[in-house]
Amino acid sequence: MDRSVRFRLVLAAPVLAAINYYLLIFLIGWTSASPWPSWWIGTFPNRHMAVLIWIIGSHTIGVFSAAIPIAIAAVLIVREQAMLLGIIVGVVATIVGVLPSLTPDILPLIWNSHPIYFITDQIKLLVAVPVAVWIIRWLMPQSGLRTAAFS
Repeated sequence: MDRSVRFRLVLAAPVLAAINYYLLIFLIGWTSASPWPSWWIGTFPNRHMAVLIWIIGSHTIGVFSAAIPIAIAAVLIVREQAMLLGIIVGVVATIVGVLPSLTPDILPLIWNSHPIYFITDQIKLLVAVPVAVWIIRWLMPQSGLRTAAFS
């Protein structure tokens, strides 16, 4: 890795991590606050399952909606090391987002109610940007020419 790529990585990582963090706050809040359609509850065998799938699905949409612009920026900034940049951004944004909930007052509430949701949320936060980078790099040809995905 040459010096200019390292320089771009060092500059881009904190900036993209901060943008990802604030996009996550906005988009997860926005998607979580959206009401389900009137037909949603009747589609599932019981209300609990319908609400649970709606909450998990809307959270997942919010996380991946925040990851897409970050992944595009990572690919444009450092094409060959975009996956590394995506991993760094995902880890930093997850740490910053999760640290406040690891206090002795909040962690027992999370861990004693539904720890599996907490764990899967953190996994989504960690892998969203690298997965989006992988998809974007897969859609773009190695030559750097424009593709149908970006034309």
